[in-house]
Amino acid sequence: MQFAKICCMQFSQVKGQKALKERIISLIDENRFPHAVLFNGKDGYGNLALALATAQYISCTSRIESKDSCSECLSCKKYQRLVHPDLHLIFPNTTTKSITKNNESKLFVNQFRDFVLKTNAYCSLSEWYYHLGSENKQGVINVRDANTIISDLTLKTYESPYKILIIWNIDKMTQDASDKILKILEEPYPNTFFLLTTENKDKIIPTILSRVQQIIVPRLDNDTMYYEIKQLYGDLTDEEIKLKVALCDGDYNKIKQTNTQVEQDMQKEFMTITRLAMMYRTRAKEILDFVDVFSKHTRDELKASLSYFLDLIDKCYLYNNGVPMPAHPLGEMEDRFKNNFPQFITQNNIESIYHVIEQAQKNIDFNSNNKINIFDMIIKLGRLLN
Repeated sequence: MQFAKICCMQFSQVKGQKALKERIISLIDENRFPHAVLFNGKDGYGNLALALATAQYISCTSRIESKDSCSECLSCKKYQRLVHPDLHLIFPNTTTKSITKNNESKLFVNQFRDFVLKTNAYCSLSEWYYHLGSENKQGVINVRDANTIISDLTLKTYESPYKILIIWNIDKMTQDASDKILKILEEPYPNTFFLLTTENKDKIIPTILSRVQQIIVPRLDNDTMYYEIKQLYGDLTDEEIKLKVALCDGDYNKIKQTNTQVEQDMQKEFMTITRLAMMYRTRAKEILDFVDVFSKHTRDELKASLSYFLDLIDKCYLYNNGVPMPAHPLGEMEDRFKNNFPQFITQNNIESIYHVIEQAQKNIDFNSNNKINIFDMIIKLGRLLN
């Protein structure tokens, strides 16, 4: 599967989100667009793509009648390569083999541009860390990034009447960095726009949240997902496409994962974990052996697996309660497991199961001992499933 090496800067190229795009365009045309907005939704819903399309539309010198940027003016051409001098990009970063200390966004901006162009602005943090070569280290937006924000936005514009700052996944900004940008965020220079994105609004400090207007980015509708999957996988049958739509749950980034070896491996791990959990009283040695292997995944891989498990649990509950679905929620897993497991996800335990898996995800973020964390999760799941 090949991804276009152009960036979806025009609204017409942002996938789905028709009502949201019309609302943003209307606010800009009427000069009512807030100086600081937070695009809140999963990255696969189009957070970054919407932020970039908004930035290009604001800066376009020849907006077209169809309510979009023209893609032809000098400003648009520079936006399409992410090299407009009045566009500033801030994103999570960490030390690497080439940048061993004092890391900050501006040292990686060329890599970030290449990454966004390669993924067409539909990308995840785990993909970015892999592209960056972070060696399993978590990225942050640090005080040096905050100092760069202040210095860049203090300068006069180069070509456009507008200065635009995009902060991708601002929830990764440290407390010290957040405190530093509060004043410029609350009292920005004229014609300055802050376009922020997040998947985890609860991890943003309240003083930042109080200074921005939130734009909820919803999941992509099934028709959009069906079209995108059909474009990428033209050889699939209608039923196979519908299965992918169900598995992706409105998240474009998941299209890249479904029906791949990665997903097949996660399905096997899900079956193994739940089977071991069901028999936790007599399978302690087997659980320990499995945990020893499973916990060797990177932190991002572990979190991705647990997110996938949550999706499956959710779909099993709906399936078990007669909610019509385009395909079986457990996809191509073993028939015996598919037919039996959903009945164990009930109204009495689903909330607690969610809590156990989500707590395991949080523990991974807090650098807990992965073996102890996963072992504890399986035992707790076993008690709930029984």
